Amino acid sequence: MSRRAARSRAAAAQRRARRRTFLAVIAVIVGVLVAAAAVLVLLGGKRGVDTGAAAVQGYPYSSLQMFLPDPGGRRHLAAGESYDNYNSNPPTSGPHTIGTAEPGVHDEPVAKQMAVHNMEHGQVVVWYNCNAPQPLNADACNTLKQSLAAVVTEASNRGKRVVMTPYPAMDYRIALTAWQFLDGFDEFDAQRVRTFIDTFYCHTNLEGFC
Repeated sequence: MSRRAARSRAAAAQRRARRRTFLAVIAVIVGVLVAAAAVLVLLGGKRGVDTGAAAVQGYPYSSLQMFLPDPGGRRHLAAGESYDNYNSNPPTSGPHTIGTAEPGVHDEPVAKQMAVHNMEHGQVVVWYNCNAPQPLNADACNTLKQSLAAVVTEASNRGKRVVMTPYPAMDYRIALTAWQFLDGFDEFDAQRVRTFIDTFYCHTNLEGFC
């Protein structure tokens, strides 16, 4: 082989090597960009899971509390799994059961892990405890239940999905909750219950149920 032919073959080999190197670099860059995009999507999704509710202006009762999203996130609990580390009592956000409670008046306690899922869907939960701060007699407790039920039924007739449940594990006689919000008090006030429902029903629409 002539010296010229050898040089030509060597140059061609170098060009092919440079082309392979260039294509390899391009492939690495594309891979890095795809991986970065995937990370951003995942991080964006996580932020969406823990997105906080919007603050409320003009609610007329000063006892209203707004809590940060529960550190446990919004995951679904496995069958038989419980969660007791909510950052408020009653809970206002956090892990919850896959199922939701039927809106309306419940005579038996709704599991708090289930009620949280109702709140995630934009609903309001009305909790009551006839034994706090001091126990009520049977007649007074029944009057409280009937009074609360009347407001809840009225709201239901106006198309608002509200869950009412006894809840013996709280220090309030009455607690009203929506996602990240709680108003607790001890004397029945129909207008207060109605105002909370009207203010916070679907205030936070995390999953598009409103």
